[in-house]
Order: sequence, then structure tokens, then C-alpha cells
Amino acid sequence: MTVMMPVEKVDRDNMRQMIIEMRGGSLSPQDHLALESCTAYASHLWVGYIGEKPACAWGLIPPTLLSDHAYLWLYTTPEIDIHKFTFIRTSQIVMEHMKSLYPAIYGVTDIHNTRAVRWLKWLGAKFYEPDGSRMKFIIGEFNG
Repeated sequence: MTVMMPVEKVDRDNMRQMIIEMRGGSLSPQDHLALESCTAYASHLWVGYIGEKPACAWGLIPPTLLSDHAYLWLYTTPEIDIHKFTFIRTSQIVMEHMKSLYPAIYGVTDIHNTRAVRWLKWLGAKFYEPDGSRMKFIIGEFNG
């Protein structure tokens, strides 16, 4: 049985509240700062659902209002591990929409997070040389 993952665009306040709920109702001070950084400057925010429950959240942060690229962030819950193929397919659809907004999507991932690296490869990411445990990537227009 295929589980559908509806995705909806949300505003900052709803995104913050949904992620706090996905985290069990509380955040550490460090997680709270990360959440504020991710949502405060995001131009676009989406939430994906498994059933009625939010299961993941994506956001794009452009460096300026006139940028043709943006930085991607993602938050997932353990539900994604249960429905990984649905999540990957939904991510591919969402990424196509993201690339229509910004031709180049950048980000950074931890090289030891094999799940994230595998997900990014499915989305077409090209990786830069690692810098310690961090590795930059780009999805979309590649200008060298």
C-alpha cells in the first residue's frame, strides 16, 4: 500500500509550532536558535504529512531578496524512516518546484550522515570536497 505524503506551504509561525510539536513539545536552547535561524530568513517553507501528522519540513533561505539561488534546510521525524520511498518521491517533486523558484540550491551536510548524503544524491546533488566533517553541495545549475 502506497502512503501519500501531501505537502503544503506554511508560514513561519506555523512552521515553528509544527517543528516544536514534531520534537515532542520542547527544544533545547541550541535547537531553538537553529529553528529561529532556519525560519526567520526563509522565503519558502513546506511541511510534508504522513496521514494527519507532520513528518518533515523543508525551507529555502536566499542570501538576498534578488538572489537566483537559496540554501536548503530539512527537518525529518522518525516517520520518514518508515515511509522512506514515499519521502524520496515527494522530495523529488518538491525539489523540482524549488528549482523553479531558485535555479541553484545550496547546502551543507555532515559527511557521516549517510542517510542525508544518500537523500541528496537522489535529488541530484553534486558535492564539493569535504571540509572536516562538513560537505557543501549544490542541486540545480552547475557553474563549475
